[in-house]
Amino acid sequence: MAKHANGKNNYKLSGGAIAVIVALALFIAVAIWWVAGRGSQNQESQAQECVAGELTLPIAAADTEAGHSLIDAYGKTHPVVRDYCVRAELVDDVTDAAVYLAPDTGVSRQILDSAGRSIAVSDPKPVSSQAVGVAGKGEVKLEDLTVDKVLFPVRDNPTASALVASQVAGNDNAAVQALTAQRIDSAANFDAANGKVLATTETTVPEGSTFTPVGAKAVYVAFPLNQSDRVDENQARAGQDFARVAAEQFDGSEKDQPVISDLVWAAALPAGGEAITGDTAQKGSDSDGADPANHAGSLAAADTLFLLDTSDAMAPYLQAAKDAIADAAVELGAQGKQVGLWNYSSPLNPGVQVGYRQNITVSPDADSVAVAVRRFLTGGVPQTRQAVEAAAGVYGGLETTTRVVVVTTGTADAGNDQAFLDAVRGAAGDKVEITVVRVGGGEVDHALESVAAHTADAEEPGDIAGALNTVVGL
Repeated sequence: MAKHANGKNNYKLSGGAIAVIVALALFIAVAIWWVAGRGSQNQESQAQECVAGELTLPIAAADTEAGHSLIDAYGKTHPVVRDYCVRAELVDDVTDAAVYLAPDTGVSRQILDSAGRSIAVSDPKPVSSQAVGVAGKGEVKLEDLTVDKVLFPVRDNPTASALVASQVAGNDNAAVQALTAQRIDSAANFDAANGKVLATTETTVPEGSTFTPVGAKAVYVAFPLNQSDRVDENQARAGQDFARVAAEQFDGSEKDQPVISDLVWAAALPAGGEAITGDTAQKGSDSDGADPANHAGSLAAADTLFLLDTSDAMAPYLQAAKDAIADAAVELGAQGKQVGLWNYSSPLNPGVQVGYRQNITVSPDADSVAVAVRRFLTGGVPQTRQAVEAAAGVYGGLETTTRVVVVTTGTADAGNDQAFLDAVRGAAGDKVEITVVRVGGGEVDHALESVAAHTADAEEPGDIAGALNTVVGL
């Protein structure tokens, strides 16, 4: 028999459905309670970790954009050091900083020395790298790019300015002159419509401009600094933590940055090198309009070792070099300075293992130097780095200060640039000052120039005497 409707709607749920709904509601309530509890625990945990409060970590950077990028990355790790929650911030003056971010160059280290700051570790690590190049209205053909077309924003980006100038100019004198004459304070002053291009990193290209790399990278190193009257011990410890974390996150190599002369690095500073004081000062632009790389106004005569390249490449210049060294030695002796003489090339005799000869030790006998230098002949190739490292080792161990004047056509024994830099700087200490005369048109050894306080060029034999006197202090 068929069932008949009773006129009432039947909305009654089955017992099973009710049980499912109740279980679901309980599950949601438990989940909400668990999430809320976890959030409370995390807040309590962070509060317990930061029981000492917040610590400001002051960081100075050669380039602002690189500084901000590294600070942001560090902040995302929620750093806690000595029970302090660390908040890093950028400061203008390295005097106030617990960390200095800059390329690892002689100029960067001199900036720290001049500010009375010391590095807390023996081997600062690279923490960031950026491709450098030029920005303009459109893509630039590198074969058509000349240094006179480049503007350098030295206040915003001195690192890119130095690297681009060196890559495009091809020699240090031209790079220094361009950095001096074509500098602008800020990329905001750049106008691509005038046919110029701007030295920049890939991450700081002005809006509407096209970036063209020049085959180099800027590599920034974190220098954690010791405490001072403006930086306390906790900030110094936080600075070391910042450097450690940044280095662990970096997957590049310090070798990505080419070795260029400290002359060029200094010329790219906002003050053109004026902020650097001491023996290696004044490598940048000069206010009197003279060639910055050849200016010797800050040099005075000193006890001097002449280190003369007598390789085959020196043959067209040897007589002029002999005459210049002989005359300079006599003049130094007349001023009461001591003088010595080495020469170098590759070993020419069987059984000889080194490429340099210690002819006359630095002494008051300047006349002997003037006589001995005229006896040299040429042969072999210039093992310049071996000779420079040896001279730094011998005279760096003395109590007195010695200027080593290298007269060179080039370098045949180039190897690991950083190893050479470390060896020479470590051996020389503060007892040896190296100056260089580059003879002829050979390839520039940028690592040698990085350890040189002053450099001068002598493309022709007639230029040698003037260039030598420039770096001797006469």
